[in-house]
Amino acid sequence: MFPQERERELFDSLKQSEIANVVTKGLNPNVRMKDSGIPWIGLIPEHWEVKRLRHFIKFVSVKGHGEKPLLSVTREQGVIERDVESKEENHNFIPDDLSGYKLVRKGQFVINKMKSWQGSYGVSDYEGIVSPAYYVCDLTFPCKKFFSMAIRSKAYIPFFTQYSKGIRVDQWDLSLIGLKSIPFIVPPIEEQQAIVDYIEAKLSKIDSCMANLQAEIDYLKEFKQRLISDVVTGQICVAKPQRGEQQ
Repeated sequence: MFPQERERELFDSLKQSEIANVVTKGLNPNVRMKDSGIPWIGLIPEHWEVKRLRHFIKFVSVKGHGEKPLLSVTREQGVIERDVESKEENHNFIPDDLSGYKLVRKGQFVINKMKSWQGSYGVSDYEGIVSPAYYVCDLTFPCKKFFSMAIRSKAYIPFFTQYSKGIRVDQWDLSLIGLKSIPFIVPPIEEQQAIVDYIEAKLSKIDSCMANLQAEIDYLKEFKQRLISDVVTGQICVAKPQRGEQQ
């Protein structure tokens, strides 16, 4: 691992920690706090509420739109457009008839119920279709951007782990009742938007640093591969000089 890769990991960890902190603690360090009743979250602002997801989601299942783009839900990025032509991605089998796939509209909450405990869920920025095994929900939360940032933060993944059930980890499944029962910490609407603005402004600086580091990493990897290739093909001589040869 290059030093830049480790540094990039540290920046990413800092980013995730900052998001989890502000969506559960707010921006005012002097505000009065109360116990959230959630062990790994602890104190939250006194005037914030804790509600269940059932108050903000409504399950929908619209099918018959097989012509729409395929979407997927990943742990790293949430809802993404699926590149069915890519040979690098590990895709599940895609049937010829996609009419049974569920329609997803922009702003809906989509959950891979078998992998939600890993963080495979998110609010969609796209319109398309997903596997019928996914949950698709209308979202009534007032500030969807805040909901998206909060629910995908590391503060909430333990809830999805807690409410997923199964004999083995690879068979864990999140039930509808379990999903509806997950707690969600709700600030007043004006604070929701303030937190979104803060995250977008501050974390853009971290993203910029991470992008610069990634460019360095890509260059170093390319240089390493080119160097190996040159050695293998004999363009660079690495043989040690024999004794008596001129140094």
